[in-house]
Amino acid sequence: KKFLRIPTLVGGRVTGFIGIRHGDRPPYRPEEIELAQALAHQAMLAIQLNEFAERSRQAAVLEERNRLARDIHDTLAQGFTGVIVQLEAAEDAIACCRRKEANEHLQRASELARCSLNEARRSVHALRPQALQGGNFWGALKGIIKNTTAGTALHTTFNLRGKMRHLPLVWQENLLHIGQEALTNALKYAHPRNFETKLTFNTKELHLELRDDGDGFKVKERHDGFGLAGMRERVEQMGGTLKISSARGKGTNVLVTLPYTRNDGFPAVESVSS
Repeated sequence: KKFLRIPTLVGGRVTGFIGIRHGDRPPYRPEEIELAQALAHQAMLAIQLNEFAERSRQAAVLEERNRLARDIHDTLAQGFTGVIVQLEAAEDAIACCRRKEANEHLQRASELARCSLNEARRSVHALRPQALQGGNFWGALKGIIKNTTAGTALHTTFNLRGKMRHLPLVWQENLLHIGQEALTNALKYAHPRNFETKLTFNTKELHLELRDDGDGFKVKERHDGFGLAGMRERVEQMGGTLKISSARGKGTNVLVTLPYTRNDGFPAVESVSS
């Protein structure tokens, strides 16, 4: 045997052959054939590992692209909804000759636009939201809701039950974005009079509930790209559940439930006022 043809196998399936030929040499000995088979197997493993690495790289690129799209949607769409709310309030104030009030709304709109642009830039670099730099997400979420709706007819309430706990940063970021998205949807589509935000810490899980008394919608008919889909992705990332209840004319309720994943739970901190 002066020509050696060795099959390459993947999962027991022949995917190709490696050929070795020497014109002027003795026939291959059994140990040489075994060595060639081992080398062919190693070569096939190297090819497989390279393919797996490329697939992983592509998956990582896709995941990062989806993260960017979701985060930029959250920051820009949510932020500019607040800008529109303030501009509409300024327009109403001007129509009623309340110049000082109109200027206040315009200033808030400018601040919201600036913050949204900064947050979009931070999302590109996967940085922590600016609102979370100085404290926990509960305080950050209350601040965003108050700033967005300040001076409007929407009445907002906040309710904290149980002792506040230290939460993983990814939980804080996701809960903040979910709360913003619920508010954005209410302002854009529901025209509510009231918006309630409730955070509950139980012994085994936490609940974030966001409720409005607006127009409502049929959940199965709602397709808004990154909005509700982004909520679901964030909740799944945290290992929790998302329940959206709504009906036309009966408002909307968004409920996020997150079980504590550590055996000892998260360390409790002093409760904060709501």
